[in-house]
Amino acid sequence: MSTSRAPGSPRPTALVRDGVRSALAQPVATLTTAVVVAVVCLVVLATTGQSAAGERAVMATIDSTGTRLVTAADAKGDAGVAADGVAALARIDGVTWAFGTGSATDVRNADATARDVVPLRALYGSLPADVGTVSGRAPAEGEAVVGVDAARALGLVDGVGVLTDGVRSWEVVGVVDAAGPLASLRETALVATDPAGHEVRYVYAMARDVATVPALARLLPDVLPARSPGGVVVEEPTGAIALRDVVAGQLGAASRRLMTTVLAVGLVIVCATVFGAVSARRRDFGRRRALGATRSAIVVLVLVQTAVAASLGVAFGAAAGAATVVVLAGELPSASFLVGVAVLALAVCVVGAVPPAVVAARRDPVRILRVP
Repeated sequence: MSTSRAPGSPRPTALVRDGVRSALAQPVATLTTAVVVAVVCLVVLATTGQSAAGERAVMATIDSTGTRLVTAADAKGDAGVAADGVAALARIDGVTWAFGTGSATDVRNADATARDVVPLRALYGSLPADVGTVSGRAPAEGEAVVGVDAARALGLVDGVGVLTDGVRSWEVVGVVDAAGPLASLRETALVATDPAGHEVRYVYAMARDVATVPALARLLPDVLPARSPGGVVVEEPTGAIALRDVVAGQLGAASRRLMTTVLAVGLVIVCATVFGAVSARRRDFGRRRALGATRSAIVVLVLVQTAVAASLGVAFGAAAGAATVVVLAGELPSASFLVGVAVLALAVCVVGAVPPAVVAARRDPVRILRVP
């Protein structure tokens, strides 16, 4: 059984086409709405986008080492942790790098005029990029590097010389520097050593991200074989992680409040702008209602016309906002952030057009078309 469509009541596709044509036929109203939405996008990206870029920079700094470094220590030196486990630890998925150091031996510069001594530890594995080379090169097996403070004390700031404990000697091939949790290496000499048959006192492992730190801390005792596993103390940066969460929460809350304020103001302005456009077209809507158009059809028509204008504004506003963030923050916002702002701005515009659309749909067509 076929159903008839009321005269003047268009099909949905025709209604959408009519809304697009109406938007193009009223350039002033369309341009006004587009400018409002573009300004909203620009302001959100210029403010919240810059805040988001700053938040990423702060989080990157916090996450660089302090919140992802897990250590295992044979505090008393009798746990018997096999140095071979360091290489196995470094191969685990989710571990960026790992290395270990052995027990300390006092050494001095082999030059007879140098009297200061520093601790020398065996190095198992390769030093990571977090331990930067100041001069010289990375050590091969049997060669040593010294931390910047140790090099100063020994008179080896150029990274060339020989260390001795009175019985053995090691050639120095470089000077290294470290900061944060690895800062103790500044006062130490490290000699690259084959781990086979040796025991490690301290193991340092860098998790790939903060979320994997607890799992890595639980895994360390199983990966590092020891005669007395109970003597191995594992430390994870719980304090630094808690601080990171607090900082991230505060920065994120401030950005969200700022974005909400800008979008709320934009919603009010869009609502007022569409009210003006609808009032200017009240006779057109009255004729449509008199010809049989339903209230829902009028609402859809207004929303489609507003969405067309908003899409133009979003395109220009997002491009201008992204360029502004690059100028102010020195980096382009993430694609997800740009898309999110664009979608929010478009949604705000459409939501702001709902009250004017409902008002236009509920007006009495007889009263609007009545000739005085």
